[in-house]
Amino acid sequence: EQELAEGVRKYDADGGTIIVMDPKTGAILAMASYPSYDPNRFYDVPLELYNNPAVSEQYEPGSVFKTITMAAGLDAGVITLESTFYDSGMIEVGERLIQNPGQRAHGLVSMTDILVYSLNVGVAYVSTSLGEETFYAYLRRFGFGCETGIDLYGEIAGSLKMPGSSKWSRSDLGTNSFGQGIAVTPLQMITAVAAVANR
Repeated sequence: EQELAEGVRKYDADGGTIIVMDPKTGAILAMASYPSYDPNRFYDVPLELYNNPAVSEQYEPGSVFKTITMAAGLDAGVITLESTFYDSGMIEVGERLIQNPGQRAHGLVSMTDILVYSLNVGVAYVSTSLGEETFYAYLRRFGFGCETGIDLYGEIAGSLKMPGSSKWSRSDLGTNSFGQGIAVTPLQMITAVAAVANR
C-alpha cells in the first residue's frame, strides 16, 4: 500500500490498484487501491471512495491485452510458436488503418517478436485470422464483459462490444486485439493473465 501510494504521487495519477493472485488457484493473496480511507473514520470519507476500484472501475487495458490475443491465436491453432508475419507497419481492418507505435514497420517477425516489440499490426493480424466469431468467443471465455463472481460488493462487468451490436464495427476486431475500444476491471485483467500463466 505504501509503494502504491508513492507511485500514484510520483506519477501524479488519479489512483491505482494492485492485485496479487495465485495463478494456479485464482486465490487473491493481496489487493490494495489508492486513494483509500480509514474504515474507522468512514464518516469523514467521500462516498466515491467506498467502491473498490479493483472490481468496480473499468479502464482501457492497452498493450497488456496483446497477451490475451496471442494466447487465443495459439490455442485456436491459427498461429504457432514457429509462425512468422511480415509487418509492413500497417493493416486495414474494417474501415480503419491500424499502425504500430511510432508508425514503424519491422519486416518479417516471429510471434514472440510481436509481443516483444508490442506490434499493434501483428496482433490485429492474429485477431483477423481468428475471425470475429472465434476472437470474441475467446474474449468471453477469458471472462471479459462478464463479472468474475468474486465475493466483493459492487463488481461490474466491464465493456465488451460484440459483433451484431449496433455499437460494434469491423474495425473493433483490430483495435480490441491490442486493448483499445474495450474496458476491463483490474480483477478481470489479472484473472485472464493468470489463466495464460497457468496454461
